[in-house]
Amino acid sequence: MPIIGTAGHVDHGKSTLVMALTGRDPDRWKEEKDRGLTIDLGFAWADIGGTEFGFVDVPGHERFIKNMLAGVVAVDITLLVVAADSGWMPQTEEHVRVLDLLGAATGVIAVTRTDLVDQDTLDLAILEIAEEVAGTALESWPIVAVSAVTGSGIDELRDAISSIAATTASDVDGPFRMWVDRSFVIHGSGVVVTGTAQRGSLAIDESVEIQPHGLVTRVRGLHHHDAAAEAVHAGQRAAINLAGVDITKVKRGTLLAAPGTSQASTRVLVAPLHARGYDEMPTRGAFHVHSGTADRTATIRSISPTVTSLVFTHALPAVVGDRVIIRESGRQAVVAGGTVIDPNPSGELTRDEVNALCDAVMNARDAAAIADALLEARGSSTLDALARSTGGGTPSTPFVVGSTALSVSFVERGASHAIEIVKDYHQNYPKREGIPNAELASRIGVDVQVLARLVADSQELEGSNGVVRLASFSIELSETDEAAWAAVRMDLEDSFDVARASDLPLDPDVMHSLLRRGDLVRIDADLVFTAHQIGELTSRIGELSDGFTVSEFKDHFGMARRQAVPLLEWFDKEGVTKREGDGRLVRNR
Repeated sequence: MPIIGTAGHVDHGKSTLVMALTGRDPDRWKEEKDRGLTIDLGFAWADIGGTEFGFVDVPGHERFIKNMLAGVVAVDITLLVVAADSGWMPQTEEHVRVLDLLGAATGVIAVTRTDLVDQDTLDLAILEIAEEVAGTALESWPIVAVSAVTGSGIDELRDAISSIAATTASDVDGPFRMWVDRSFVIHGSGVVVTGTAQRGSLAIDESVEIQPHGLVTRVRGLHHHDAAAEAVHAGQRAAINLAGVDITKVKRGTLLAAPGTSQASTRVLVAPLHARGYDEMPTRGAFHVHSGTADRTATIRSISPTVTSLVFTHALPAVVGDRVIIRESGRQAVVAGGTVIDPNPSGELTRDEVNALCDAVMNARDAAAIADALLEARGSSTLDALARSTGGGTPSTPFVVGSTALSVSFVERGASHAIEIVKDYHQNYPKREGIPNAELASRIGVDVQVLARLVADSQELEGSNGVVRLASFSIELSETDEAAWAAVRMDLEDSFDVARASDLPLDPDVMHSLLRRGDLVRIDADLVFTAHQIGELTSRIGELSDGFTVSEFKDHFGMARRQAVPLLEWFDKEGVTKREGDGRLVRNR
């Protein structure tokens, strides 16, 4: 169902026109009816040309501009109203400025109160409107002259709306998203929130996440246009009964979204847009930033001509692609807008990197491409953080470690950095097998799981035994080291003497080298054999009958039980023996 939102100067007949199109009065409050002035958002609906339309009527008075901004959320078609007898007015300009900053692509301009002017005045009013919207997003909108009093032009306006609706489509496939514009408590039912579903669908008993609070709750009930519904979809007005929620957590400005597809942040980066009449983004003074139905005070800092940083006093729900409107706190004037390019930016990005991110995001065609752009800027990120920043996007990178995604360039940079560090380590410690995983991971700024992936995807690195080395690396022992090892080996191999690694008169680095070369074999944390001893044991174990026990093994080879047990367990793991009950079989006799 397409949503139509009104816009225009106060007292130009917006509410009256909505009533003429729908038969329903959008003004909800007694004060509005008494004063003949729309103060807050009003709602109505009607069937036009066989299609059901929802209407959001916004106030035109300058004092209620923040309510107007809350009303243009998720609008599919804008109905700009200009009175023929008054012409272009200050709030007409202000509302057009907002629509232009939001990139409002579809709409119609209704010239109202034509019953109060002659044809020449009407023609001049239409000419003035065409001149004012030239060069804006409204430039191609049709202009229809109407009178809600006589009914003149109402059918033509309905036809124009139907034609525009035929070319618009709501985003029903993405994760659910809806800004709250009203909330209240119904006795016996609890908290109810209303808004226009911006994307996706929501059904009874499904869960939604409430931002900026990060609460997840269940949907107890749904209404659409005063009727109970099993589900609501993008482009529909919805009333949602939430379970177990305090009314203070769902005021106007709250966002409801599918769990895991939203976040709130006190700093966002935007690609700025200058409002008509302003040559540059203002940065001095206090500002209000509007996004969806939310309104936040903020400070502004220009990072570059294409990127601006907004810092909020309270967290703002935001994902990449959200439009923001910026107005001065004092004059209430709309001075700028922008598109969110990173709702949770890192302070480590350079100006060039931020500009590159802006270009990539603004040219991205879908959530996956946006996730790729963010990942490229961040290098690494959890999949959850990317989904929350992009409204559900998943990056296309092949490098995913657990729940962490790595960009291709990050992997390439990380591997190059690791290679240089490992080279230096080998030069400083030529007798060591390699640099410990934890040390290398710390030096390149990743965790050990990510390091393992970097090593696995590198042709120049390899890892084992808790260290990383160059694939081409080999340990070269000095003549003195080789002589010391020869003496130790001779003592061990004279019999089946079993050695504790800590008792051998060898430098620890030499010990690691011998283990790496395969001259020594580690059986457990401190038990080692020479490769020759292991070969002899393996070849002679067949001398024992199947079903041999630990006692028979230790007696046959003349070793203690505390040595025989770990050795047999090692043989089991290596596939030399197989344990069955209290005995063992020799495999491959």
